[in-house]
Amino acid sequence: MGERSDRERRKHEHIAAVNALADQGASGFEDVTLLPESASEIDVDGISLTTELLGCEINSPVLVNAMTGGTDESRRINGLLAEFAARHGLAMAVGSQTAALKDPSVVDTYTIVREKNPSGVIIANVGMGADVKAAQTAVDLIDADMLQVHWNTAQELFMAEGDRHFRGMLDGLKQVANSIHVPTIAKEVGQGMTGPAALRFVECGVHAVDIGGAGGTSFIAIESWRRGMDIERDWQTWGIPTASSLGEVCDSVGSLAEIVASGGIRNGHDVAKALAMGATAVGIAGSIMRLATQEEPERRLDSWLENVHWTLKTIMVLTGARTVNELRERPVMISGPTRNWLDARGHEEYRLVLARRGIER
Repeated sequence: MGERSDRERRKHEHIAAVNALADQGASGFEDVTLLPESASEIDVDGISLTTELLGCEINSPVLVNAMTGGTDESRRINGLLAEFAARHGLAMAVGSQTAALKDPSVVDTYTIVREKNPSGVIIANVGMGADVKAAQTAVDLIDADMLQVHWNTAQELFMAEGDRHFRGMLDGLKQVANSIHVPTIAKEVGQGMTGPAALRFVECGVHAVDIGGAGGTSFIAIESWRRGMDIERDWQTWGIPTASSLGEVCDSVGSLAEIVASGGIRNGHDVAKALAMGATAVGIAGSIMRLATQEEPERRLDSWLENVHWTLKTIMVLTGARTVNELRERPVMISGPTRNWLDARGHEEYRLVLARRGIER
């Protein structure tokens, strides 16, 4: 009972911290500019946001990313978010299912997602180090279409009760990715992913990576908040801004795996920029969690998504893109610190290719 009460307290504190703390730092998308197409001849009703993630068709590139599970409050939130995803045809990832694997009494805080969204695209979630049996059980529990394996080393190190041993994690991921019967996503949690790290994940057999860049929810800040710690400024800004991480990863593994952009993506402008840089889908968690815990959450969530979709469609008209795939071929200028980052890391050619799209030669 003690372990369960500790876990429930931790989950409650995580939700409270997301609501109490602002996103940490800048995501870098302020350095990314989409070029307008003055000669665009696209009607708004001719725009399609339909896209495909790991073989599953979804109505929108917006993905409800992993958040919570394991408590009564989590059950309510997961049910609410599953209904939201079902209404709009969004893919949805559940929070870490470790609690359900250890304690059958909290299984329904996860299975409610499939109950509320019986035909939708649902993504299971286990932590790094999960073995094949645990991973397959997590998938089967919610009849998931794919699996996230989250890599939260920074969170573990700042969590008082967190893990301190990480040796052999990649071997474990390789076994999972090559054994379970659904596609696997390696997901970073908040500190951003480098191109070489993404390549190591792909070499383990994953089908997609979720970059989890800095600029959004910071689990370093969350775990410090839980412990009543004041963290140094260097820790407040730790990690790779999402736009820089996305550029690295797209250039390094974009032809080998699908890429989910996440980390401080707040609106339709950020969504459009991430897609144009090469993302397959865009994961959002913190903004959605805050809406889900306010009064009239259904209305707030629907209104928020309507605005994101309106902005995205408007940008697509203005850039001459009828589909998400066409948006990925529109010219993109990258400047400022993000340009400096990409050039210093050897990704200048990627940046120039984005800038020169559509130029007749």
